[in-house]
Amino acid sequence: MSRILLWVSLSISLVYSCKSDRPDSMVIEYTNSLLDSCIVEPDHHYHITLPDHLNSEQQIPLVIVLDPHGDGLLGMQKFRDALKDVPCVIAGSDKLRNNYGGFETSLTSLHRDLIRKYPVDPQKVIVAGFSGGARMAMYYGLKHPVNGIIMFGAGPGKLPSEYQKTLIYAVSGTRDFNFIEQYRPLFFDIHNPPSYVTDYFRGMHNWPPEQYIREAAVFCLRDGPEPFPDLSLGLSRDFLEEYDSLQHEADLFFAGKALEKAWYFAAGTPQQKLLSRKINEFKNSTDWINYQEKLASFLRSEESMKRSYAVKLADPDTSWWTKELNRVFTSIDVSIDPVEQDYFYRLKGFLGIYLYSQINGLLLEQNSSTLMDRLLAIYERVEPDSEDLVHFKTELSHLREPVSE
Repeated sequence: MSRILLWVSLSISLVYSCKSDRPDSMVIEYTNSLLDSCIVEPDHHYHITLPDHLNSEQQIPLVIVLDPHGDGLLGMQKFRDALKDVPCVIAGSDKLRNNYGGFETSLTSLHRDLIRKYPVDPQKVIVAGFSGGARMAMYYGLKHPVNGIIMFGAGPGKLPSEYQKTLIYAVSGTRDFNFIEQYRPLFFDIHNPPSYVTDYFRGMHNWPPEQYIREAAVFCLRDGPEPFPDLSLGLSRDFLEEYDSLQHEADLFFAGKALEKAWYFAAGTPQQKLLSRKINEFKNSTDWINYQEKLASFLRSEESMKRSYAVKLADPDTSWWTKELNRVFTSIDVSIDPVEQDYFYRLKGFLGIYLYSQINGLLLEQNSSTLMDRLLAIYERVEPDSEDLVHFKTELSHLREPVSE
């Protein structure tokens, strides 16, 4: 059923109810998930939600969410649950997924379909995604007219020279194997207008907690009409309180990140004067300088170890890998230094994704050599509970079945 006229039947005003933890913020009631499809691409299905009560002539921002496995409902729900006081149209694609070659054309069709059917402000469009979905979002967002790009579990790496205006907000776990491609020193280029912001949470390669999704959306929309500027300034105050608390707990990395975000979200307001003094004190402190040097050292080691692992997996010595994996796993278990522990988690994550890629490539080539056995043995140590491990073993068994005459 077409949803072109769906929003017309919604009532006259955007209705909110008070949010308990912030009296000046309001909760938005979103509709249940609706399933729709693109007019020009009927097999492109997507899940959509929007505020339950809208002025029939009101246009609001659009968030297009891309899940790496094509789970549009999951992506849409992640944003709907997080944006409880951020009025948007939210759509998640069921078609766009990892390794889908025609994603740009299909995403263009989805973008146009949503603007045509729903009360979307075409000047306030965000394209967002997790992992491979984040990479599709960045590729599309840098080539098409969108207001912001949100990347979870992936970073843009080195931005292209033509990049200028599109806002990018990237979030990853400190234990995510993609952390290193996104990381840049805190307070980097802080006095220029913020267009690329990084953020982190202590976790693996997963969707981030709800608060990070909300923060990313507010940042990309903070220059729009109310309530977005007020939400942004409110977050800045929250980050400042968080900074004070984390300082007290001696959590330097996340304290510094909270202070940096407080600055970005207070852009153009008098609050930046107070923040400027605090930032100078923090980034010039001996403790922070030493912390940054330690983190930089681990990141250099990580790059070196990844190169070494790639070489050693070309013709793996299983006895060497047994010793190395024991070292990595033991270090994860016994380390009391968060920077060191995150480093070993990232090495383990890198091995998992690298081995997956190598094994999958050999299967596509129908290579059933003993190299597959060695790689699978290492992968089983790294990812013993992976569903892909079962799939790989099954596929290899099929390859080795005798051909019936």
